Amino acid sequence: MSSIYYTLLTNAGASAMAYAAAHASAVDLAEVALGDGSGSLPTHTPASTTLVNEVYRASINSITQDPENAAWYIVELVVPPEVGDFWVREFRIDDAAGNPIYIGVTAPEFKPILASGMTRDSIYRLIVETSNAAEITLVIDPSIVMATHAYVLNALSAYIPLTQRAAALGVGTLDSSGKQVLSQVPDSVVTDTKLAAFYKNTRARRYYFANI
Repeated sequence: MSSIYYTLLTNAGASAMAYAAAHASAVDLAEVALGDGSGSLPTHTPASTTLVNEVYRASINSITQDPENAAWYIVELVVPPEVGDFWVREFRIDDAAGNPIYIGVTAPEFKPILASGMTRDSIYRLIVETSNAAEITLVIDPSIVMATHAYVLNALSAYIPLTQRAAALGVGTLDSSGKQVLSQVPDSVVTDTKLAAFYKNTRARRYYFANI
């Protein structure tokens, strides 16, 4: 049985990918358009160039490679809370010149707004496939990219204070200058013999004292 929901590389997209492969260039994916299918799931083919009924269009938020399949890329679109009051049943992914590279059908979902009684950020993650990672790049305007909740949490976790990281790694605490006390450095990291040999080198001594 054929899939109800799918993503297709359009004829225009196939031509763009072939050109990119032949000329060592890339297809610059830039925007995603969403449509409501005029009330029903549409039937798109590789020859399709337009959505049945476009309801929203915005720049791509991010493109990431699927960790399980190197040929799959996840194109992410974030629709903010103030945008909505429409159904989403179809989508189109365009390049920087507005050419339809991918087109597809997605499970019906209503995007509400606050006036409807509820609202939320909606994140659409659309899977596209390519045989060559170099054929896809992202054209993006940093001023309109939205950080998702998960992204913010991951970013914050990467900036745990150094003192906490040192303690978590079992290498002691740091002083007020952010340096670890020499007595706390395990012998497995540096021994007296290695340290003495290091200081015997004139260039090493100059470097050490210049950076204290």
